[in-house]
Amino acid sequence: MKRPISIPTRFAGVLLGAALLAGPALSLSEQYETPPEQGPAVVLDGKQLGPGYAVLAPVRSDGFLRIYQLQTDLGVERIEGDGLLKLRLSELKVLVALEGLKNDASFVDGLKQAAMKPVEFVENTVTDPVGTAKNTVSGVGRMFGRLTKGVESAVTGKGGSPAELAKAITGQARERRELAVELGVDPYTFYRPLSEKLDETASVTTAGNWTVSAITALLPGGLVVSAARQADNLRTLIIDSSPSELEDRTAAALRNAGISEQTISRIAANPFYTISEKAAIAYQLQAMPGVQDLDLVAAKAADAESRDIAYFQLRRIVLLETYNREISGLGQIREVSNIPVAIRRDGLAAIVLPLDEVAWTQTVAQTFSAIHTGLGQLPFPPSGVDFLITGELTPMAAERITSFGWAITGDYPMPNGPVH
Repeated sequence: MKRPISIPTRFAGVLLGAALLAGPALSLSEQYETPPEQGPAVVLDGKQLGPGYAVLAPVRSDGFLRIYQLQTDLGVERIEGDGLLKLRLSELKVLVALEGLKNDASFVDGLKQAAMKPVEFVENTVTDPVGTAKNTVSGVGRMFGRLTKGVESAVTGKGGSPAELAKAITGQARERRELAVELGVDPYTFYRPLSEKLDETASVTTAGNWTVSAITALLPGGLVVSAARQADNLRTLIIDSSPSELEDRTAAALRNAGISEQTISRIAANPFYTISEKAAIAYQLQAMPGVQDLDLVAAKAADAESRDIAYFQLRRIVLLETYNREISGLGQIREVSNIPVAIRRDGLAAIVLPLDEVAWTQTVAQTFSAIHTGLGQLPFPPSGVDFLITGELTPMAAERITSFGWAITGDYPMPNGPVH
């Protein structure tokens, strides 16, 4: 059952998108607003500072996602979206904890033994760029603002280096995956400092009597993630599968979900998701067997042309599966103004979007107006619209969206699990 929500001075809600706008928007009052700038302490409730990081002021928004500047030892990194910020902060927490293992003499001895072994540390193949860009439009905002679609596909190379082969033979690769999953981070993380630290830490398991359990026992309490927080079958799958095995099982799960071979190939080739995230997409879609035309959702995920859009699409799929399971069963997906919209079995439309802060900018107004118009033009228009979001709306945005006749559910939490 959907929980009721009263819309306070700070409204709850956010929008997720999947594609570009097509067709004219409704005629609006031409009154738009500039998204508010906020202090990090207000947005993050005291988590703006922590070991190894500081979120710099101000926190900006483009009307869809918040845009952060994160200061670490590597410099200032631009991060688009609450989800990616939470992901990075969790990675930093684990990185700091693993670095602290060097205060344990026995662990240091294990590292010395590992250094004598003929296995090189594997470098992550994708770096997470650090920069100081100050523009105030996220990739998701640009995606919604475009009127034409140009998707560039990038194909990642396959195959393994001699060092990777050696890790597989010695078991270090599996120990690295187990360590990462136990600590609640992605074994295939794009964050190079953490990737290197996972390699270094896991190396002691092949150099002596160290086990993953022995390593995690040295870490601060509460860092190890219980299996109950994650889908246990996916957790086990990631640990026990080699990268090529995980890719094959991901493709099989996507086929079981009714996803086309073309879309499966495009998801596999997309470099902006980790291997684990592609598996999560597949198993979330597979968990909605009664929903027709899921390929429309999967295809938008395959279209992602930046890291923030990819993580946005991943979060949307997780949220959509949660909605289908916990709130109201979905019957089908319809493309409305080039954006996939779920139609519930009871005839209502469900616009389920993981955005941070909706402000009534021109792009936001055009996006929602196009959806509103498009829904009314369907052969069988929905009897109502449930607009469910994970963040906030400004008063103006809430007023305008409510004028469409949509019911707003805000501040809806992402489910516990590896996707933040």
